[in-house]
Amino acid sequence: MRRLAAAVNFAFVRGLVSRHYSNTGQPSVDPVVLFKLWLLGYLFNVTSERRLCEEAGLNLAWRWFLGYELDEPIPDHSVLSKARRRFGTGVYEEFFVRIVQLCEKAGLVQGDALFVDSTLTQANASTQGLRSRSLLQQLPSAPEFVRELWLANDYGDPQIEVFEKPKSHRSGVNHIAVSPVDPDAQMFSKLGKTPLLTHKTHFVVDDGKANIITAVAVTGSCESDGQPVGKLLDKHRHALGRPARELVADRGYGSEAAVLDCIERDVTPFLGRRTTTNTHGGLSRSEFTYVPERDLYLCPAGQELRRFRFKRGSIGAQYRPKAGTCRDCHLRSQCVSGAGDRVIRRSDNADVLEELEARLLSSRGRKLMRRRRIVSERINADAKDKHGMARAQFRGRGKMQIQALLTAAVINLKQLAARRPQPQSGMAALAIPQTTPSTLSRCSHRLVAAIRAAILFLRQERKQRLVLWRQAY
Repeated sequence: MRRLAAAVNFAFVRGLVSRHYSNTGQPSVDPVVLFKLWLLGYLFNVTSERRLCEEAGLNLAWRWFLGYELDEPIPDHSVLSKARRRFGTGVYEEFFVRIVQLCEKAGLVQGDALFVDSTLTQANASTQGLRSRSLLQQLPSAPEFVRELWLANDYGDPQIEVFEKPKSHRSGVNHIAVSPVDPDAQMFSKLGKTPLLTHKTHFVVDDGKANIITAVAVTGSCESDGQPVGKLLDKHRHALGRPARELVADRGYGSEAAVLDCIERDVTPFLGRRTTTNTHGGLSRSEFTYVPERDLYLCPAGQELRRFRFKRGSIGAQYRPKAGTCRDCHLRSQCVSGAGDRVIRRSDNADVLEELEARLLSSRGRKLMRRRRIVSERINADAKDKHGMARAQFRGRGKMQIQALLTAAVINLKQLAARRPQPQSGMAALAIPQTTPSTLSRCSHRLVAAIRAAILFLRQERKQRLVLWRQAY
């Protein structure tokens, strides 16, 4: 607590939330105290806010960090939930950016090479409560009940948002079923495990020695990993004021759209590529040789596949041999499943993708991919095992984003405090309050009295030393 209080002055929080407070009315709890309570919860993996406030009332180190005396009551847990609903996600985004900037000011951020990886967080909802989307929409009594539930949890209008089918097409159950308590959670199964309602969190980690997290995004668990790459790079640039030089990720991020997002932002991508396979178990596209001078493919049997169709977008150019060529080929059983000829597709940006694959095979690419496994996997493991990211604390995509931001902020603050140790920080945790109704009522009189007592003590000590000096000389 002393190291953290000496490393960061949290007085900037008042400026972030000032627009959410009024100059009239009853004084409220200092927003600095609220953010410190949230940080304590994620720092020590206390997932219940009721338990967090109880622990803060008993732990003397926490009381000192919050600036509360022994006889002062800790704020009720309901104050935290009300403040979170009032602030919204934007305030926590700004808070996280300020923490990243403090880390950069301390020299902990390199900002050149970035590692990005995702982790799944179990939603705060049960799979036993899944309901049919169409039935919930058709029942005459359900919409009003569901509307009240959604509006109470800040989910928006259910008739507009909840019953819309997710954009992802990887899991069919998400198109027909939805959780009434957390409509943003999606069913997902990884490596043959039991399907669960989950959220997906993406962490962008700097390649410096401190491994500072510079950007965070939460998406649907069934959405592609490469989808938020452009948004993550924009967040990194907004936080540090400069773009990254390289982005390193596994093959889950190696989509064509993610590569183009990197190139559009002048970032060199090192994104793993998935090997192209034949869905029928035969010869893959990589076994066909492309001849750029003639714009054709050569099959393993030596036949030429020429372009016969071109469409911009995901389809690109299509190549096939002359009609009937594959009919008598000895490799037909390994290459073609139907009655027609083999067709090869080539993307519009095939040159860029081939350059990426060559870059991954270089010494620099192999080194960064090995480094990514060490850095990204460790950050994800620490977030889940030590800071409560294994399970969502609240419900909804917005509140999941808040949890991810505060978790990333805590991980960064640990690195900042570890590299700026000041054990004898004294009163560093008690930031001088501003003259606002929320702070004057609680601690201004106590601080003024303490300052006056200290001044009187110093004056008396000075007079005694002056008298002794005169008597001696």
